[in-house]
Formats: sequence, structure tokens, C-alpha cells
Amino acid sequence: MEDAQIIDLYWARNQNAVKETQTKYAKFLQKIAYAVLYNFEDSEEAVNDTYLKVWNAIPQDRPEIFPSYLAKIVRRTAIDLYRRMHAAKRACEYELTLDELEDCITDGADPADEAEMHGLSQAIDRFLEDYPKQQQILFVKRYFYCQSVQEIADDCGMSQSNVKTTLFRMRSKLKAHLVQEGY
Repeated sequence: MEDAQIIDLYWARNQNAVKETQTKYAKFLQKIAYAVLYNFEDSEEAVNDTYLKVWNAIPQDRPEIFPSYLAKIVRRTAIDLYRRMHAAKRACEYELTLDELEDCITDGADPADEAEMHGLSQAIDRFLEDYPKQQQILFVKRYFYCQSVQEIADDCGMSQSNVKTTLFRMRSKLKAHLVQEGY
């Protein structure tokens, strides 16, 4: 089923909307949640919570790009769940990506905070606009979808060292860009 049809089901308050979303996007959402939580059961909980949040949000929203809309919700849901469970101190890709970006945020702000602030988000968007599509994809896969370097290398047909080097250079330039923008 096409995304527009699924969204129409939500607007019509048809419960098949959730079923169709699950059929089409369950693996995609599970992968994002797992990258943050590093636990299958917790990821399932985040994905199920996402379906409810989408059900409640869609009558007010009409997302243009449904997969991105879903990804944003599941990521935030997983981050919220991660924060509640953080006392367990589980290492995961999410923590690794935050550690990598930590040096770019000069005031000590935590990029995971709801202060993925509108201004910071726009500054990062402006930064990425100057890069070729391939590098933008690497950055988003690593720091939004929390994919491992190995996954990114496999997906993009690159070596791990090439991915690491590209991301390292981008982080260095991002730091300079954010300092210039006042972050």
C-alpha cells in the first residue's frame, strides 16, 4: 500500500492504518529503535508506542514524507525509553554516536536532549547542505539512524576506514561550523 493511502486510513480513523504501517515499516522502525536501545524487547516497546503516537498525531499532522515522520517519532520514543532505563548503563551505538558528536557541542549540551534545538538542527542542516549527497547520507545514517560504521560501509559500498575518515573530517568541520554559528 502506498504511503498516501496509509495516511488516508489514519485520517479516516481506520484501524487498518496501524496494521498497514506495521506491515510496511516494522523492520525499518525496529532497526532505528534497536540502534538506540540495543535491546530487542525494549525496541519492540518503542515501536509499539510509536504506532500509538502516530495514531494520535496524524489527524492533526499530514506528513509529507511518511518514513521520515515515522523515523522521527520512533527515534524520540526510543530516546525517551533509553533515558528512563539509562541506569542499566548499557553500551550501544546510540551512546557511541553521542560520544562522537560531543566535541562538536561546545557548551556541553547533550545532543540527545529535547534541545535537539530548532536552531541547532537548522545549523546542522545548513552545514550538510554544502556536502555531496553521499556524505550527507553517511552523516544521517550515523547520527540520526545510529547505524554502526560496518552497516554504513556495507550499505554504501565503502570500506570501514573510509567511512570513519569521512565522518571524522565532517565532525571536525561541523565543530568549526557550530562555533562560527555560536554553539
